[in-house]
Order: sequence, then C-alpha cells, then structure tokens
Amino acid sequence: MKLLLILLSIVTFTVESKNKVSMSGDAWPYDIQSSYACTYQAGQVRANDTATLRLSGLENIQIESVQIYMKSNQAAGAGVIKMSADGAPFYTKSGTYKDWFGSYSTDYQAIGWTGKKRLNEGSLTVEVVGTTNSLYIEKYEITWTQPVAATYNVTLMTEGVSQVLTETAPESGVVLPERSNKNGWHFAGWALEEVDKTNNQPFFLSPGTVYKPKKDMTFWAVWANVQEPTWEKHPTPESGYYTMELFGLTLTGSVNNGTVPMVDHSEMVYADDLYYIDFNTTDATCTIRNYAENSYIGFNDACTTLRAKESAWQYRMLPDSTWLFIAKEQGDKVWVLFQRDEHQEAWLSDYVLGDNPRNMWALYQLPDPNVQRYWTSHPSVDAVEITSEWVNGLKGEWVIPFGIYDLIIKDGKKYLRLKE
Repeated sequence: MKLLLILLSIVTFTVESKNKVSMSGDAWPYDIQSSYACTYQAGQVRANDTATLRLSGLENIQIESVQIYMKSNQAAGAGVIKMSADGAPFYTKSGTYKDWFGSYSTDYQAIGWTGKKRLNEGSLTVEVVGTTNSLYIEKYEITWTQPVAATYNVTLMTEGVSQVLTETAPESGVVLPERSNKNGWHFAGWALEEVDKTNNQPFFLSPGTVYKPKKDMTFWAVWANVQEPTWEKHPTPESGYYTMELFGLTLTGSVNNGTVPMVDHSEMVYADDLYYIDFNTTDATCTIRNYAENSYIGFNDACTTLRAKESAWQYRMLPDSTWLFIAKEQGDKVWVLFQRDEHQEAWLSDYVLGDNPRNMWALYQLPDPNVQRYWTSHPSVDAVEITSEWVNGLKGEWVIPFGIYDLIIKDGKKYLRLKE
C-alpha cells in the first residue's frame, strides 16, 4: 500500500434528541452511517443510563481525537467513558466530573481521548455509562485524517502459491482472475479465507469481478465439485436440470408477444419448477421430467392436453436463446401457460410456427440436486464425493442440504431454497 498527503479534518455530532444527532464540519470521505441512542433523554445520563454514538463506513480513516462536551449537576455526576475501534476497546476513563475537571460545573467542557487510531474495518463506538446522577452530553467532536490518495494490494492465494495484484491508481480496483479446473473441481471464485472441504457454501467473488479494496486484502481460490449455475438463458441443447421461465404471454385466441420475467434469486426455487430435460440432438427431440413429482411432462395422443407421461417433444431454439417445446413435428401445438380461474395451468395451445416465431421459454440451468455439493481451496489433494441416495418417507419438516440449495420437505411437499 502506498500513502500520500495527509489532511486534518474535524466533524461534530450534536445531540438533538435521545435517538438523533446532527452532523456538521468537514465532510467525511465516504457516505457513513451513524446512530445514536440514549436510554434516558436528549443526552442526559443518570445512574445506569447509557448514551452511545456508533459510526460505520470509515474504512482507513485515522482518528486523532474524540472529545465529548459534557456538563454535570451542580454537586454530582459520574460515569465511565468507553471507546472502541472496529469492535476492539482502546480507551476507558471512569470517575466523577469533579475528578476530571477539578469541580462540578453546569457549563459544557471537553473530555476525551487524543492519539492515533486507524479504523481498518471502518467502525467507531463512543459510549458514556452513568454511575451517579447526572451527566449531560452536548456534542461529540472527532478529529480525523485520511490519505488523499492510496493504492492497495490484493494477494491471491492458489494452493499455497501467492500472486499480488496492485491497483494502478487510487480506487481503480483489480480484476480477479480465472483459475483452471482441477481433478473434477470447477473453479468458483475468490473467498476471504482459506476453505477446507465443506458443504456449506462460503462467500466468494466471481472471477472477472473488479474489486476495489479499501485496505490491503488477501483472497483464497475456491473450487466446487459442481459447476455453478449460469443464471442466463441456456443456448445449447445440453441434458441436465433446468428451471423454466415463461415469457409474458396472453391467450386471447392467439399467442401474443411478451417480455421475459427476470428470475428473482432472493426468492425460493421450488422443486415443482425444477425439470430434468434429456435432449436427443440426433432427432431434435427431448423428454421433460419434473423433479418434485419424478414424473414426465407429456401430452395425449390428440396433442390437446398435457399428461404425466413420457413424450418426445420436438424442440426449437430461437435466436434469442429461448426455446419452443412442440407436441408434433408439424409444430401446431406448443406448450404454454395461461391463467384460468386464477390458477396457473399448463396447456397445449394451437400455434403455427412462422418465419418470426414468438418468444416462449427461457431455460436456466442448475446443478444436479442429487449431487452433494462441496467447496475447497485444496482440489489437488481431495476427492469429489457424490451422494445420489434419495430420502423418502420423511415425516414432519426436514431440511436436507444440496450445496447451494436446501431441500425442504414439509407437510408432504418438497421445495428447494437457495441458501443465503
């Protein structure tokens, strides 16, 4: 890390109410978060009361001074002042107001700490705990410094081998690179700590991410035994597990154009919406099987309604990487969804393919839910373990981990939930 010119600044937090402070003075370099809480009222601290100012978002700020402007009652007032940086205490002072200033006073005077404390993680907490009635807080005055310009290093650890990336200019960031797949393990990304083999998904950043550090950082390479989901429209007929999103269609005697709804990954991916599609590229047909019900999606002999039977769907991939599933070679029956009696139902609709076929299904490929997922920073010394055994006959509520998913069985129903 390279540091340049240091500037000195002062900011003041004035107590407005028991739950509010206002900020004035020199502007902070970041959009910080501040909170204030006094268990009694507007900065007054009696015995066993507390007043706490919390600041966050101040990565790499250096605090030079924290002064609290306080007064007491005419003949009493005592407490403890506590300060912590990044969650670690660095200053404590206890006593009476008279001990601190030589006499009790109803005029506000400054008391606090002076030194040098760097906020690597960006949080500062100032707490006053009352022991004798009463202390009164008017404001907090904080003196701080920050480098005008800085560049930081990002160290990448790959199976014990380090690579250091350095920003070319302040806040320019570095691009996290790819790593090759190894021994059946797929490279997943860069984690904040070394990962022993685990089936609990760690937090990691994907390769290609432009990471802008606020301090020198170290990341560890992480591999997974199953390829990560693409979450993009799948452009090739590759057999595997998919979730399907239907383009916004309406049926008013014909199928109208629409737009595709985006997959919201903050919500559950239900097993009812997970399908195994087995593509046969030789004759451009496929079979579609629902994961939750373990039953095929097919059609009756007249190609008018859907049936739970194995059927060979003709498929067409459209130029925008969406798909048509067609009941007959002539292509006059396609699989769509529509609303009937406020319930969404699957149906076959009359439809003739033209030169510009309308958008239909978007496929998003998912990992095989029957494969136990693992992550590791040591793919060269570990083997891929696969569990294909299925659990049946469970009663009550069960949560079975499948890597990035939890399979939840409750009240006879199964659904998949993406882990947070």
